[in-house]
Amino acid sequence: MGFRVRSMIQPRRDERRQHPRVPLRVLVRVDTSVTGDGGHQLYSENLSPGGVFLLTTRPPQAETRVKLEFRLPACAIPVRAEGEVAWHQREPSGFAVRFTQISEASRNLIRWTVDNQQSATASAF
Repeated sequence: MGFRVRSMIQPRRDERRQHPRVPLRVLVRVDTSVTGDGGHQLYSENLSPGGVFLLTTRPPQAETRVKLEFRLPACAIPVRAEGEVAWHQREPSGFAVRFTQISEASRNLIRWTVDNQQSATASAF
């Protein structure tokens, strides 16, 4: 029931930024039970092809399996993925989910979104 402090509060340095990520606020349906609890809706803080950070004051325990569904901007097709809670953070309060099962099409949509957002940010300067 308690938190494992080592990786729950902040990831180890070598576990960080394996994929490029961008700030992205979208509504994400999160199902934290194996049988399906109908899901909770949380907002994302950032997104990468490897996972997503979700904002909440009550994160699930590390290694909890989750199912996610969300829509990317300008895309009608929902992204569906399964993942595992990788770590928690206090500020902003939330948790990171590492994707464990995601279709190649969904991962490519995320890559496209990340690449476009990075290009837009770079061209703004």
